[in-house]
Amino acid sequence: MPDNKWVADLKTVLQVAKARLDVREKKKTEQVAKERYVVADYVRNNKIPRARIAVEHLVREDYKIEAMDRIEAYLDTLLMRMQLIKDRPKNGAVDPAIEQPLANVLWAAPFLTQDIPELGQLTSMFKKHFGPEYVVMCEQNKLGMVDVDLLRCLSCDLIPKLLIEKYLVEICRSQNVAFEPDQTIMAQDEFWTIGQRYVQHPAVNDDKKPPPPPSNGGASSGGGGGGHLDFPTVPASQPSAPAFDKSPPVYPGSQPQYPNINFGPSIPPPPPSSSSNAPHIGFNVDNSAKTPFNDPFPQVPNDRSAPVPPPAAYGGSDDPGFDDLARRFEDLKNRK
Repeated sequence: MPDNKWVADLKTVLQVAKARLDVREKKKTEQVAKERYVVADYVRNNKIPRARIAVEHLVREDYKIEAMDRIEAYLDTLLMRMQLIKDRPKNGAVDPAIEQPLANVLWAAPFLTQDIPELGQLTSMFKKHFGPEYVVMCEQNKLGMVDVDLLRCLSCDLIPKLLIEKYLVEICRSQNVAFEPDQTIMAQDEFWTIGQRYVQHPAVNDDKKPPPPPSNGGASSGGGGGGHLDFPTVPASQPSAPAFDKSPPVYPGSQPQYPNINFGPSIPPPPPSSSSNAPHIGFNVDNSAKTPFNDPFPQVPNDRSAPVPPPAAYGGSDDPGFDDLARRFEDLKNRK
């Protein structure tokens, strides 16, 4: 059973390796994004072979980033199951809960040690705890527990040309660069082949095709002689509406009544006018009963030829108070 110092050191190394993996992933992702612009410049300058070589490097970098992400998840699993590593059975067997993440980490350590040195320290520590034989079996994948995607990402196999061509097409599309992929390589893709066939030979509805014109040979052979073609005369009148086989249905004259429906107050019809063709403007007003109009102001006579009565003479007013006042005024003038 390992001592507490070994468990603490293992936990520290796992945490440092996990943090370093996270940093390396971000740095490589930024580097790959910058190199995509370089590949687009190669295609823009008509350097297609060099662009394919650069794309192959980008594919391998993407594979490595994916592998780092998976190893980071396995290291997190080992950290959470540290107690199972510490409490190893007496018979030396490995707990099934940590067997798969342990096998994946030990197998990927030789491929990622240059970027993550802590993976080499983990290999040495697991050799002391689980034995060198078990570590060698995991490195050679004799247990068959290594993830298939991890094997694909860190293997040394050649990158398929179809994958490189698809990468190049997507990079050029994202950078708005004109690029025509190799048809012999893209023919390996079933969906690409079907799409190209549809573009080259679009489906056309035969019913909408116009009828072919009559051939010259048939028309000349049918004629009796003269060597000229007789075309049928087309009437100049407009085409008439097509005749229907059945006459339109005749609806009954009586419309259904709905006594239970209240449509609101009815509007009285307009009064009959003398001229039926004259337009009706304004509201419908009932002119049958007219009330007399009383003007509050007196009417001014329009007849100007009628004699106007002369104004009353000075002192000859009908008002007795005014006459008395005039008489007093005359007396005052006489006294002066």
